[in-house]
This record gives sequence, structure tokens and C-alpha cells, in this order.
Amino acid sequence: MCPGCPHRPVFWVLKKLKAIVTGDIGCYTLGAAPPLSALHSCLCMGSGVTFQEGLRHALKEGKIVGVIGDSTFIHSGITGLINSAYNKVKGVIIILDNRTTAMTGLQEHPGTGRTLKGESTSQLDLEKLCLACGAHTVDIIDPYEVNELENILRKRLAEENLSVIITRRECMLLSKERNNPPRYLKENCNRCGVCLMIDCPALMQDEEGYIVLNESLCTGCNLCVEVCKFQALVKNAG
Repeated sequence: MCPGCPHRPVFWVLKKLKAIVTGDIGCYTLGAAPPLSALHSCLCMGSGVTFQEGLRHALKEGKIVGVIGDSTFIHSGITGLINSAYNKVKGVIIILDNRTTAMTGLQEHPGTGRTLKGESTSQLDLEKLCLACGAHTVDIIDPYEVNELENILRKRLAEENLSVIITRRECMLLSKERNNPPRYLKENCNRCGVCLMIDCPALMQDEEGYIVLNESLCTGCNLCVEVCKFQALVKNAG
């Protein structure tokens, strides 16, 4: 995934929670690759939702989460969500809403409010749509709010309902937002390598195991700051 990708913190939290994650077709399929290794199935468009239902019927226990992109959900995930609600499936579906169809070239879709020609048009309300499909709750969260995302996921996974969480932040390839790269305090680093587990291309390791931050790639998303427990990576107010 790209530096600053809004999907990365979602897979980091899913890995932390040791969830079984059913995936779908999109750039977020890269969540299956190590070191994240946080996506466990990917067959076809819509399968992130329907596989979650199938596994929930087969496995009575365990944390099972389906993930699907916003454009893929509109294309092939709606009927699966209706079916899950109809069959009284419990669990969580995460719609990774990056406001575009990123994998195939940043095309518009009915959820963006723009046509393929860039003209303004009606915008599909994913929250209302999911509630109409039968989801018990729909939460919308900025995936960069990592602690809040984890808390919501823990809460919804503990419930006996079908929940949808929409993680909403624009794809970094579209967004003009860039923050200062974090500061690296080498004296605080114990070379544990946890920050490397988020699989950010802007983070590397030198021969001694210390972090090398590529500031030309870094977007300043500060996910590495969130996961570092030793304050070796800290926010840079500039």
C-alpha cells in the first residue's frame, strides 16, 4: 500500500485484534501481504461480505470481519449485506471508503457525487443504504483515529448484531493533504521493529537495526507515531 494509505491503520488494528478477515478486490487486498498479513481470503468482487456470512455460519466463535472498498461495495456488496441481515448474521463489515476507485485509476463512482466526466451529480449515502439493507448500526470514522477505530471494532465485535463500520478518508493519491514527517529520536529507539510491521514504504531499517525515515515518501500520517511505544517517533509540529 502507498505511504499514507488510509487502509493501513485498518489492517493494523485488525491484525492487533487477531481477527479473521474476509477480503475483496481492490488495492486493500495488499493487506494480505506480510508483514501485515491481515487479510485471509480474496475470491471475487463482493466476497468480502458473503465470505463473512459463510464463515459466521461455519464458525460459531471468533472475530470475523469482512472488508470491502466503497466502489466495490456499490458494485457487488449490497446484495451480500442484504442477505447477511436477512439471515441474522452477526459480525462486522468494514467499508473502506477512500472516495474513489483507486486500484483501476481513480475513477468516480456513485458514492463520490461526480460523474466520470467530473460533473456534479447525486451522491449515494452509504450510511443510509447500509441501514436500509438491514445493518443494525453504522459507524463512520476517520481511520487515522486509530484508538477510536480499535474501540469501535472491539465494541461491535462483542455485540450480537450485524454492524457496518465505514472508514472514510480520501485516497492519498487524490488528497493534497501532507503533514510534516515525524521526528525520529534515535536515543529512544530500542530497535524492536514494531513500526516496520505497519509496512510503510517510507520506513526502513539500517544495518544496525535503527530506523531510516524517507521524508520524500512520508505523508505525515503519523501511524508510525501511534504504534511506537517508546517515543522514538514523535509528531513534528513544524
